[in-house]
Amino acid sequence: MNSLRVHLIAQIFMPLAILATIVLWLTFQSAENLLEHRLEKEIELVARALREPVQQALRDNDRGRIEQSLAAVFDIDRIYGATVFDAEGRRLTVAGEISPGWQEQAEAVQVAALGEELGRYAELAGEPVYSYFVPLTSTAGQIAGLLQVVRQESEIAQRLGVIRQRGWWLWTGVLFLMFTILLLGHRLAIVQPVERLLDSMARVEGGERGHRARLAGPRELSALGRGLNNMLDAIEGMQRELDRQRRERQEMSERMRQQESLAALGRFSSGVAHELGAPLTVIDGDARRLLQDDHFDEDGKRRLERMRRQVDRTRQLIRQLMEFVRSDQREKQAISVQRLLQKVHGSILPQAEARGISCQMPGVPSALTVSGFEIRLEHALINLMRNAIQAARSRVQVMVEAGGSQLRVSIEDDGPGVPDDMRERIFEPFQSSRADGQGTGLGLAIVRTVANEHDAEIEVGRSETLGGGRFALVFRAH
Repeated sequence: MNSLRVHLIAQIFMPLAILATIVLWLTFQSAENLLEHRLEKEIELVARALREPVQQALRDNDRGRIEQSLAAVFDIDRIYGATVFDAEGRRLTVAGEISPGWQEQAEAVQVAALGEELGRYAELAGEPVYSYFVPLTSTAGQIAGLLQVVRQESEIAQRLGVIRQRGWWLWTGVLFLMFTILLLGHRLAIVQPVERLLDSMARVEGGERGHRARLAGPRELSALGRGLNNMLDAIEGMQRELDRQRRERQEMSERMRQQESLAALGRFSSGVAHELGAPLTVIDGDARRLLQDDHFDEDGKRRLERMRRQVDRTRQLIRQLMEFVRSDQREKQAISVQRLLQKVHGSILPQAEARGISCQMPGVPSALTVSGFEIRLEHALINLMRNAIQAARSRVQVMVEAGGSQLRVSIEDDGPGVPDDMRERIFEPFQSSRADGQGTGLGLAIVRTVANEHDAEIEVGRSETLGGGRFALVFRAH
């Protein structure tokens, strides 16, 4: 029962209906008084209109004319009766349904003595009536008689009752119509917009996070819907921010875990490099001196060369391992992309020429820079270039794209490309895709470590121009 409809009826409709009923009752009272006054005025006007012919007939002592004059008054339906008295109160002529007795005659004497017109309510032959008395004078101006025109009070009351009854029935219809309009208006203006808001809330609660309430209906309910939409937008924004912070925390935790692992690996690698450095140098030196000895045949020299290659490969593995766990603690600096690519090109050019691979470097504006550690970026790009040269058939190209808030350095080749199932695994340490088994599996792991240090992204795909593999480092532009 504690609904908005009940509150509207109890707090708005009922007070207004009661107030309007009181006003209507007062209006009816005023209208009844006016009508009663008008009906009384009609009797007064009839009596005054009848006065002159009756008065003239009374002066002429012509009772027949008096009766004719009184009979004429009954053409008016609202007249109950009329009587003419002489100056002593004796009844001269009676017309209509009245029959005055001695009491009415005595009253007529009193009224005639006053010599004034008089209207009042009384009883005539036991019937409540309204009488209007008009004095009749002689030619000398003396009271010669009295004319009484009578109207039943019940007829006046009946007419007033009919008006009152019709008025109350009409007011009942108006109240019913107002009540119906109130319920219909409540349904259209309040219930339906509220039901739409509740439906929107239910849909959001059911999982439709992107749903928003339709702004319709009265201004207040539209404002409520707008507030609901703003709240949902704020919640969605907060959820996105929480998701972003959660991802950042996860990434930070992952980086901390990797850094801890790298730190342990670095300590281990430093010990291994220290312990293996001297023996490898001895082995390589002895093998080189034995190669200079003429006592060995070709097979022996080939075996010594293989020993030296394995020693060199071991040294390379140790260097890359140290490079993988290395972390530059200095502050980042602005690095010229043009100078960085020139250094990389100079480092890989001998390898490219030895394999017959054409390397195309772009022209880069000298003002284009990235923020980071130059040595680390140089090593990462050299590793990407070496991989591209090893995979290429005849051509490698470097592309630099700067636009908006990003700087992309892409290295593409015309080789077979990277298989889809390997695009994630190739960045893991000691994962190598080289068929000859000569790769250490640390080159791309170093690239990913450097990219993380510089808040850069790595893209792996297929070159649209050369058809082979494509690796790109995407930096935030500075």
